[in-house]
Amino acid sequence: MNEDKLTCFVIMPFGVKDDPARGDKIDFDENVFALIQGAVQDLVARGLPMECVRADKIAKAGLIHEQMIQQIAEAEVAVVDLTTANANVYYELGVRHTIRDRVTVLLKRKGTRPPFNLAGMKSIEYDLDPVRIERARAAIVEFVWNGLRSGDRDSLVYTVLPGLKPGLPSKALEDAVEYYALPGVAGKRIGIVSGDLRNVNLGDRLSREPIEVWVNSENLNMQMARPYEGSISGLVRYLGAVRDDTGAIVEDTVADALAAKMKGRQLVNPGEVVSTGAGALHRTHGVERLYHVAAAYGVVGKGYSSIANAELCVTNALARMDLEARGLVGAAAKAPKAGTKPVRRRAPPPKAPGSILFPVIGAGTARADVLSSARAQVGAAVAYLRSRQEITCVDRVCFLAPTAAVRAGLRAALSERKATPIADPAPKAARRR
Repeated sequence: MNEDKLTCFVIMPFGVKDDPARGDKIDFDENVFALIQGAVQDLVARGLPMECVRADKIAKAGLIHEQMIQQIAEAEVAVVDLTTANANVYYELGVRHTIRDRVTVLLKRKGTRPPFNLAGMKSIEYDLDPVRIERARAAIVEFVWNGLRSGDRDSLVYTVLPGLKPGLPSKALEDAVEYYALPGVAGKRIGIVSGDLRNVNLGDRLSREPIEVWVNSENLNMQMARPYEGSISGLVRYLGAVRDDTGAIVEDTVADALAAKMKGRQLVNPGEVVSTGAGALHRTHGVERLYHVAAAYGVVGKGYSSIANAELCVTNALARMDLEARGLVGAAAKAPKAGTKPVRRRAPPPKAPGSILFPVIGAGTARADVLSSARAQVGAAVAYLRSRQEITCVDRVCFLAPTAAVRAGLRAALSERKATPIADPAPKAARRR
């Protein structure tokens, strides 16, 4: 499996098999697998980086059953052919519906009568004549395309038991950065920063042009997580604090600054941005500002959930950069004298931060769907850069990808928007603003 692409795992009989419903034989390799591969090619043409994988074609040492279960669990898409009532196919479909809650496509040849437990589930019918093959191919494309975009569940298991958590923990990534150019948006870049947040701006590439503004996905109460919790908020709090030689916090710099900004308020509006200094992150990582975005709401005893339209946080954070650059908000803002008209400065001053790093909001403790979240938030960033490309101070918008699943979602979102990878644009010497 290529971690740079989404995976479509195919569950089906192999070779030539008898079709008891039709009284003839069917070559699953020649006909059905080719049909599914064609649908995947159409999805790639639409901008989804995807590969088609079948258990017997995995070129990897090890037990085929172990690899099969791994693929069923990790693949973003599964296509399952119910023709011939194959017991192995039914078993693998049961595993899929237990582990994954969405984008499982059921196929059956015309005349196939699924068993009772599957009879009520939506399936795509095909036959071997060219017209029905093309019709089924188009239906597979639409099912997968809409399923990935909407995040609707198609597993009966998760419909009946909505409290279950699908999937497996995603693999962590090595530190890396990749940039993309956007069609029709000159001089702006979208970046994917893979790996651990604590290493951002410390590697060879980003140390030459550090990302100046980091976004912290926060709750509506603006209460930062404890430093040892597995969240962006807790890590930002710890990295921004003053620590002694043992690593113990002696001054909770960022959390104190955020509390001071709240001035006793209990809540902010969803999508609101509260700007603070970076604390120790300025010295250690070259971070100029921290933007705390109200991206999740808490329910007592239930935890946090992502706000609706979390992409609003992206738009508001980018707008905040431009407002701060023009001195219209923050410490640099000054109230105009009575009787004078406010001066609108369209061009930002030369030292204004131009780069920002977002997490995929909601993909952490709020448990939002990664692909749909990535698509919406990348879309918000692209729309902002495109609509204000001549006046915005923002020239680089980056998204953090701590796992392979998040990186795949971001790459898919960028591919849909026809973004193209670009080489390292940084000069040999460190940039100065």
